[in-house]
Amino acid sequence: MARICFVLLVIAAAVLFVDCKSPRRCSRNEQWTDCGTACPPTCEDPNPSICTEQCVIGCQCKPGYLRNANRRCVKESECFKS
Repeated sequence: MARICFVLLVIAAAVLFVDCKSPRRCSRNEQWTDCGTACPPTCEDPNPSICTEQCVIGCQCKPGYLRNANRRCVKESECFKS
């Protein structure tokens, strides 16, 4: 029984280690950040002025891109095309 518990513990540790070391995957024109803004620029508000100063972990648009109404990161020039 102790041997089975030890094996399960080793497997759990290996899974956690691999998960911590795996690269974060983001969509096209996005990048992973461990401390991004809580108010990222969007097509509707390219220069948000009022925002909390908290770190947001996750994918955010790369520099030069804004999030559109479909939640995709596009070049700023694409925001206003009809």
